[in-house]
Amino acid sequence: MVTPDLFALNPAPMLPLDFPQDELEGRIRRIRSPRYVAYEAGEAILGRLAWLYDHPKVVRPPCSLIYSDTNNGKTALAQKFVRDHSPAEDSPDFGKRPVVYAHAPPYADISGLYDAILRSLGAPYRSTARPQAKWDQLLQLLAAVGTRVLILDEVSNFLIGKVDQRSMVLNSLKSLSNELKIPVVAMGTQDAVRVFQTDQQLGNRFEPIGIPRWSVSREYALFVARYAQSLELRQESDFRSKELIGRIHAMSEGLTGETCKLLALAAETAIHTGREVIDMGTLDQVPWVMPSERRRTAR
Repeated sequence: MVTPDLFALNPAPMLPLDFPQDELEGRIRRIRSPRYVAYEAGEAILGRLAWLYDHPKVVRPPCSLIYSDTNNGKTALAQKFVRDHSPAEDSPDFGKRPVVYAHAPPYADISGLYDAILRSLGAPYRSTARPQAKWDQLLQLLAAVGTRVLILDEVSNFLIGKVDQRSMVLNSLKSLSNELKIPVVAMGTQDAVRVFQTDQQLGNRFEPIGIPRWSVSREYALFVARYAQSLELRQESDFRSKELIGRIHAMSEGLTGETCKLLALAAETAIHTGREVIDMGTLDQVPWVMPSERRRTAR
């Protein structure tokens, strides 16, 4: 039986075989370190964030709502964007925070929202202070550190809590954007779209952009091959095999974050077994629970 070749029209990317000998601990540490491998949907999101970053200050700045299934790459993209736009230590702008990334509080709470952003700025604050005092501090600090884009992750949490608190939180985001004349980027699951659709003005202001799951395709195979290449295994893995790519896709359920996590675990397994290759046998040995099964177990 001939194994289907996902690279029939173009040569497969070859994985280098001449890596230097490293200590096991160092190799594992590098495998576990965050990395970004370019892919079409991710580049589109980064392009949108760059467009917002470069947008001139206006009375009603454009904003975005980026949504996808859990662990499909949203947070990794946001963190890469923050890294790429953080001034280097030898830069005269070192200490500035042109992109601020914060997690939404676990439920709709105006004071909790301000606390979350102040924490991300590393600013001292009193949790018992009045919301108005925190608001004033927040506006002053964001202006002082030269913030051009505010990214707020996990906004689906705003569905939890009282309706009036949710309205206050959403109006606060809109007001913050207007006051500072900077874009706000909200991130969350599909539920986040419901959050912002409760207010027509916010729904129009925060343009929704979805990140789809992968299908079994040549593009997915290329992404897998490039990501695996960055993990520095010493043997070439056959990511031209539709059977192998289909297995990786099934185990990760087509989610970007799960794919990266699976490949990293497979690389660790390959190193520990001394085989240095990701194949069906390696995947059989990876300790893995399907994402959907994890969610069912957690309920």
